[in-house]
Order: sequence, then structure tokens, then C-alpha cells
Amino acid sequence: MRHHQGKKDLANNFEHIWRLLNASGRQSLMTPNGHTFDTFAALAIKGTHEGEKVIRIEKDGQEFARIYSCCWGHTTNCYGTRIGGYSDGLDSWAES
Repeated sequence: MRHHQGKKDLANNFEHIWRLLNASGRQSLMTPNGHTFDTFAALAIKGTHEGEKVIRIEKDGQEFARIYSCCWGHTTNCYGTRIGGYSDGLDSWAES
């Protein structure tokens, strides 16, 4: 696993976003740059994060990224995938 890169200043914490998604189900959202994505709350079923809460990000019906609590507030996740725009979109959605 890679280390997280960059920092994000987000209004909401991971747990709050995860609970909102878990209660509301799959959401279709948009990044600040206008990229659409689908997202939902889940629990990791295997790997180093098994049993942990995860926010899954999909683009065009395919999984693109996973955001774990340790990734929240960074521009990349544990695996080096850029997640900054998606966390911005999730943060804005939670504020609306």
C-alpha cells in the first residue's frame, strides 16, 4: 500500500458521510469539476481493510476508487488513486 498524499479541508468527517450514504443508499453526485460518479456506503469484505467501513466510488458502472476512514481528508487513497474531487463532491452533498 502507498501512503496518502495531499491534504483536503473538508467540512464533514468520514463517519458522518458514511452514515448519510448508508441511510440514503446509492447516490449520483458530481465533483466540483463536473465529473459525475455514483457512490454508496459498504463494508470491506476482504483485504487489509476487511470489516471496515468504506465509501465506494463508481464511474460508468465500474468501481473506480474506495475511500476508507484513513483516506478521508487526503487527495489520494491508500492505493494511490486520486479521490480529492470525489470527497469534495461528497462533502458538498452532505452540506445540501
